[in-house]
Amino acid sequence: MEFRLTYEGRLNSGRSATAEHKHNIRRVFHRQLRTFWDLHPFFKDDIPWVYSPRRSEKEHTSRKSQLGELFTRCGYKFVPVASKDLLVYCSLDILFLRPDPPGLLKSGDIDNRIKTLLDALKMPGSNQDLGKYSTPEEGEDLFFVLLEDDGMVTRLAVETDMLLQPTNDNAGPQDARLVISVTLTPFQSIWGNTGV
Repeated sequence: MEFRLTYEGRLNSGRSATAEHKHNIRRVFHRQLRTFWDLHPFFKDDIPWVYSPRRSEKEHTSRKSQLGELFTRCGYKFVPVASKDLLVYCSLDILFLRPDPPGLLKSGDIDNRIKTLLDALKMPGSNQDLGKYSTPEEGEDLFFVLLEDDGMVTRLAVETDMLLQPTNDNAGPQDARLVISVTLTPFQSIWGNTGV
């Protein structure tokens, strides 16, 4: 299964990549992933699903609700697309547009900015990873993320190029426009990931 996520705006690295900054980016992806779950036939709620081996009983709830219960932490109910329970991993191909000409790195080092992105694509590990967002906001009763953790990524490719159109009027050197091509791959076929 393949799909794309996009992001445009600041993509900080180092100390400026605060927990709040990462969670704001995570919220951008949450909205896209929620739409993906609503539109893709694989995630339809009326399709039967064999539940996680961690659960002792089968309940008649949707996949996303079940995953939300399974991945409740930090006051949130997270719904990861790639998780150990579904035995689904992913590869990422990232087109990273930044304000610098090729070969110059005035906008910050690429590897730490990619680390910020990966942190925003996964569930937070603790309350500290949420910063001031200690409780879900409206529309976040189930919070959609791409990854249970960054160990679910089996391949990562990054292509950088010049950002020729700023993302907003206040664009600066940390400005970025990202197109992330996601490929989901089952590690082992189970009923819950058939169709991925």
